[in-house]
Amino acid sequence: MSAQPIPTATPSRLVSAALADGEVVVTFAAGVTARFTPFWLRDHCHLPASLNPDTLQRQVDTFSIPTGIAPARLAVAEEGRVLRATWAHDESAAEWPADFLFEVAASSGRERAPARTLWDREAMQGRFPTLAFSDVMASDSALRDWLSLVETFGFALAVGAPATTEATAAIARRVGYIRETIFGGFWDFSADLAFKDTAYTPVAIGPHTDGTYSIDSPGYQMFHCLQHDGTGGENTLVDGFKVADVIRRTDPAAYRMLTTVKVPAHYLGDGVHLRAEHEIIALDRDGEMRQVAYNNYDRAPFLLPAAEMKEFYRALALWDGLVNDPAYEVAFKLTPGTVLLFDNWRTLHGRRAYTGFRRLCGAYLNKEDFDSRRRVLHSALR
Repeated sequence: MSAQPIPTATPSRLVSAALADGEVVVTFAAGVTARFTPFWLRDHCHLPASLNPDTLQRQVDTFSIPTGIAPARLAVAEEGRVLRATWAHDESAAEWPADFLFEVAASSGRERAPARTLWDREAMQGRFPTLAFSDVMASDSALRDWLSLVETFGFALAVGAPATTEATAAIARRVGYIRETIFGGFWDFSADLAFKDTAYTPVAIGPHTDGTYSIDSPGYQMFHCLQHDGTGGENTLVDGFKVADVIRRTDPAAYRMLTTVKVPAHYLGDGVHLRAEHEIIALDRDGEMRQVAYNNYDRAPFLLPAAEMKEFYRALALWDGLVNDPAYEVAFKLTPGTVLLFDNWRTLHGRRAYTGFRRLCGAYLNKEDFDSRRRVLHSALR
C-alpha cells in the first residue's frame, strides 16, 4: 500500500511505503529512498512488546522470527512520522518512527568519523581553541562547545581556572569518569620518579601518545600545571592525523605499513607487566583515521620477515621524523589557571626539559565517556 504525499518539508517524514522485490521500500520527504528487509524491520520493531520503552533494549526474540516474514499491509501514519505494518503470518502489528528509519538509512546504523580540522603550526598560528573555565563549568552549551573544539582540533584549553587540584578534577568530571590506571586516578605529581616513567623526570619528552601498552588506550588526557618555579617545560602538541594524512598522500607504501603492522608495546616495572599491540595509524572500516598510537619509549621487541622489517623501519623513521618536525608542532607553556584537554587517540604530546620545581595534575578519561557526554549534550541542546 502506498500513502499519499504529506504536506510537510521535514526531511525525515515518510511520503510512501510499499513492498517491492521482497523488501519494504520507503521514500522520505527529503527525496531519499531506502530499502529494508522485513526480517530487519521485525527485529527493530519499536512497539513496547518488542523494544522496552524504559531501557530501549530489544525484547523481540530475533531467532524466532520466521525467515520468510512479510507484511500483509503497510501504512504511513501520523502525517509521515510513523511507519506501521501488519505481518502476514500472524496478523501482529509493528511500528517504526520515521526519524529512526531516516537516521539508519543515512548512516547504515554506523557512526561516521566526526568532522575534523587537521592542523600544523602554520595553520594554528598560535590561535588555540579556547573557552573560559567558568563558562564550561556553568553552562552545558559551553561544555558542548568545548568538547566540540576537542573533537574538531584534537585539543582545547579552558582558561581562568583556579590553580587547584579540586578545580581540575571538577572540570574533568564535567566530561566523564576519571580513569583508574597504574598511575592511580586523578594524579598530582612532580619529577620524583614515583613511577618508572619519563614523565616523572625533568628531561625532555618527545611526541607520543599514552598507554600504547594498554589494550584500550586512554581516550583523552587532561593537564593543569599548578606550579613551576624554574625554566623550560613547554608542552608540545602534534596533530597525528595531519601527519598521517601527509604520509597517506606522499608515501602510500609507508602509509600501508603504518596502518597494517600491529606494533607491540609494554610497561615493565612497579609490579606490573602490561602489553598490547596497535597499528601506529589505525583505520575504521570506512578507511578513515580512527587512532594513532605511538610511543617509541615503550615499543616492545618484535620481528617481521627481513624485507618487511626493513620497510617498517623506513616507514617508522618517516613517521618519527615528521612528528618531530617543528613545522607540525605547536608549543606553549601551561601556566596555573589553564587546563588542557586533548584527544590521546589523535594528538601526540611532549614536553621540553625544565629546571626547578614543577607540579602538574591531571587525569585520563575514557573515549566512550567523552563520546557519550558529547552525544547527550548535542541531542539535548540541538
